[in-house]
Order: sequence, then C-alpha cells, then structure tokens
Amino acid sequence: MKNNHIPLFLFLTYLSCTSNPIWNDSSTIGSIISGTVVPENRNGNVRVCIWLEDFNIITYTNEQDRFIININEGLKDVSGQRKIYFFIHNYLLDSIAVNFINGRLANNQLSLDENGELVNTIYMKKVLSCIANPNNQINESLELSSPYIGFNTIVHQNSNIDIYRFSFGDSTLYNSGLMIYNITNNDKVLHRYATIDNNGNPLQDYSFPLNVEIYDELVWNYLINIDELNLAQGEYLVAPYFQIKHSYLPIGLINALGGMEIFTFSNEYFNMPMDIVSANILID
Repeated sequence: MKNNHIPLFLFLTYLSCTSNPIWNDSSTIGSIISGTVVPENRNGNVRVCIWLEDFNIITYTNEQDRFIININEGLKDVSGQRKIYFFIHNYLLDSIAVNFINGRLANNQLSLDENGELVNTIYMKKVLSCIANPNNQINESLELSSPYIGFNTIVHQNSNIDIYRFSFGDSTLYNSGLMIYNITNNDKVLHRYATIDNNGNPLQDYSFPLNVEIYDELVWNYLINIDELNLAQGEYLVAPYFQIKHSYLPIGLINALGGMEIFTFSNEYFNMPMDIVSANILID
C-alpha cells in the first residue's frame, strides 16, 4: 500500500508546483482587452489615448474608435483590480476597473465579457470645443498692426483652465500662445506675444487662470507679432495653447504621455491628444 501511494503523492505535488490548465481555464479569460471608445461632440479626427496602469501599456484608438490591448507580455505578478484610463486633453478623464490573476484577466469582470471585450461602448464627455473662426482672414490679418487669429470656444463641462493673456493697458484682453505647425516640412513654431511700449519698455503676456462654465460661448483672439514671427513659405496649421486643469491624472499616465512637459507651452504639446480645429495659414 505504501508504494502505491507514492506516485499519487508526487503527481499532486507536481500539480501544485506547476501551472494548472484546468485552474487557468476556470479562473481567467485570456490576455486580450478590446472595445470601442467614442469622444462625444467630436470636431476632428482625434484618437483616444488608452493606458493600463501597472502594466504601463499605452495605445490609441484607430479610425473606427476601436482599441486592442495585448497583455501577453504583461507582469505575471499582477493580481487584483487595476484601471484602464481613457484620455483626451479637452475631455473628462474616464476609466474602467479590470480584475487580474497573475497578469491575466480574471473571469469575474463587470466591464468586460468572456472574450475581454468592453460590455458597453465608452462615450467620453467633452470639456470644451475650440474651433478656428471660419471668418478668419488669415493673410489679411497678418497685414494689420495687431493681427490675431480667432477661435470659437464652447464649454460643455465646468472647468478650470490656464491660458496666456495679454493686455495693452485698456479693457481689452487678448489671448497669447500659438502652436504653429508647418505641414510642408514638419517644422514646429511656438509663438507667445510680446512687444515694446512707447517708452521702450517690454510688454509680455502672463499666465491667467480662467474658470469656464457649461454653456459658455467664448471667442478667444490670439495675438500675433509679425516682427518676431518669421515664417518660411509653406502651409501651416495654427492651434491655441491652453491647459485644462484636470481634477485627477495618474502620474503613470502623465509619464506614459511623455511627462509634465507635454502640458506646458513646448514642442511636446504638439503631441497632446486633443480635439481642436486648427486655423490654416498659407505663406507664399
């Protein structure tokens, strides 16, 4: 009897020390997460940034608003609940919770079906729309003494925003800070307005906190200093700079996007996922 029990004991010990396919099949549902994420009130062709925390996987939706996350190369020691975040700068941050067992999808999911597909489409809520004024006469504006480019802004959610403002000393406030992209050669130009007053003193813009409320309709006029802005021949896209103060952004998501610099007035801001309708300039 004693000798007959040894093989059974060794077999059970082997199962306890190795991967059990029966246990895996019943407790996990694979390593692929997919779904559809749709930005509401979309004006352009922005794609949603998607980040899976702890796995530090970042991806974007495709032209059909679909995404796929493959966690086959994920962290084997991750178990418990983690979040997938959905981010566009001028939208509210959204997320879902996903359960893991040893780096694989657990079978007890609320937001995913048995194939790892989102049960429901995610519809992201927009904070504000910013669209270049269709009445902009860009080339004519460049001939003015104080040229500017206008953007029509519609607020969909209450929010706090940081922008650059400029004043000539009267009651009129202008915005400053333009992101200029040369379609012809991919050059990037950053432009903040500055000038000199009649006494030779420098006048510069300043950071300005702005509280906006739902249903506000604003016109943001961004100043251009032609003496400082020397654009070569070509076609340009011109977008405004502003920073939406999100109530919460995971530091891991910020790092995956490229760090805090992407939120500042810098070349990194060109990479920000954002739904803005730019103005067009043709310099010939």
